[in-house]
Amino acid sequence: MASEDNSSSLVVEKSEVELVKPLKPTPDVSLSLSTIDNDPFMEIIMKTICVYAPMPYLEDQDNKDPASLLRDALSRTLFYYYPLAGKLHRKSEDSRLQLDCKAEDGVPFIRATATCTLASLNNLDSAGDAAYQLVPCYDPVTGCEGYDPLAFQITKFACGGITIGMAHSHSVCDGVGVAQFFRTMIELASGKTEPSVIPVWDRERLTFNEHSNIIGKLGDHVHMPSVGSSLSTDDMVREILSISSEDIMKLKKTVSEEEQVTIENEKMDVTTLEILAAHVWRARCRALNMSPDDIMGLALAISIRGIMEPPLPQGYYGNAILNGSVELKAKELSESPLYSVVRLIKDTKRKALDKRYVWEQLSEIAGRVKVRPESFSIGIESMILSDWRQIGLHYDGWGGLVNIIPLIPTTMPLFWILLPVSKAVPEMRGGVRVLVTLPKEAMAKFKEELKAL
Repeated sequence: MASEDNSSSLVVEKSEVELVKPLKPTPDVSLSLSTIDNDPFMEIIMKTICVYAPMPYLEDQDNKDPASLLRDALSRTLFYYYPLAGKLHRKSEDSRLQLDCKAEDGVPFIRATATCTLASLNNLDSAGDAAYQLVPCYDPVTGCEGYDPLAFQITKFACGGITIGMAHSHSVCDGVGVAQFFRTMIELASGKTEPSVIPVWDRERLTFNEHSNIIGKLGDHVHMPSVGSSLSTDDMVREILSISSEDIMKLKKTVSEEEQVTIENEKMDVTTLEILAAHVWRARCRALNMSPDDIMGLALAISIRGIMEPPLPQGYYGNAILNGSVELKAKELSESPLYSVVRLIKDTKRKALDKRYVWEQLSEIAGRVKVRPESFSIGIESMILSDWRQIGLHYDGWGGLVNIIPLIPTTMPLFWILLPVSKAVPEMRGGVRVLVTLPKEAMAKFKEELKAL
C-alpha cells in the first residue's frame, strides 16, 4: 500500500531552462502525424519520473555529473529523434497536428537539486503532489508558434541519487515510443555510439482517409461515454497501491475454481493484465457505491503494433494504441463472479485486435479531429487502464533505476496505470503496483477490497 506522505521534506531548486539542440544538423521540415496521433483526446502532456539510486562510478569522471552526461546524451539522441525538438501545433484549416522542425529548435532542459534523500521519500512513493517539482512545468499553448513536445529535468538529491523528469506530448509518442526514446538516451549516456533501435517516422501507416482500405465493420462496439455526471467531487486523491505476486496467484486460483463449476468446457488461459483489470474494475465499482443501473465502463489501452499488415516497423514511435471497451451495469459488475468479468475482458481484447475494428476506430477518430471538441469530460463511471509494465520505460542499462512514477492529475481520475514494482522493495518481486485515483472515501473502500484478498 502507499506509504506515509513525506512530501514536506522535498524542496527543489531549479536552474534556468537550457535549450538542448541535436548534436548535428537535422532537416528543416514540417511533418504530418497519424490519425491516432491527431485524436484530440490524445493531446495531453504526460509527466513521468524515473528514480535512480546513487551511482558512485560517475564520481570518477571529471566534470561528468549525471546531469551533464544526460544533457550530452540528449543532444546525441535528438540527432536521431529530431522531430521531438520541433514545435507542435494544430493547423487552422483542418485542425490536424503539424510538427515544424527548424535548426534553432531544441528540447527544454533543466538542472535541479534537492536537499533531502530519496530514501526519505521512499523513492518518491510517498512524495505526493510535491513530486511535480521534479518535472518540467509547462502546458500546451495555442498559437502559431506551437509548443514543445518534450522537456526534461534532472534533479540531484543529497544522497547522490537522481530523478529524470520527463514531460512529453502524448500526441507524438505513446508509452512504447517515449520508452524507445528514453532507452536510446540512456544507452548513449552509458557509452554506446548509436541506438540499438533506429527510430522510424512512417506516420502515414496509421492515417485514415476516404480511400483507406476499410474492410467492413465488426458490428456493434461499446464506446466510452463522452460525458459523465458524477465528477463533481473535489476530494480526489491519488495513490500507488501494491498487489503482491501471492495475491495475483490467489485471484487466478479464484477464477480457476469458479470456472470448474460452470458448464463451459473451454478453459481460459488468464494473463496477469486480464485478472487485474477484472479485479480492479469490480473493486472500483464496489468502492464507488454506484446506483444499480449506472453504466460502468472499462477501456483497456491495447497495442496494435503487431496486427498491421505488414507489421509496424520496430523503430516506430508514434501512437499505436486503441481502446478496447466494455460496459456493465453497476449491480451486475459488483455481483458478477470474477470469472465472468475476465471472460468479458478477454472478448474485448480479441475484438479490439480485429483489423476491421482498427479501421473503424481510425474512422471515428478522423471525425473527432474535424469537430475538434474543446474539452474532454468523462464521468467517474468510466476508467481507462494502461499497462506500463512491458513498454520498456523501466530499462535500466545505465544502472540504478529503482522506481517509475507517472504524475496523473487528480482532475483526470479515469486514468489508472499498472506499474512494475520498485526495485527498492525486493520482497515485492513479481507483484504489480496500481496508480489509483478516487474520491477519498472511495479510496478507503477500494483498499478494503484489495485487503480482502
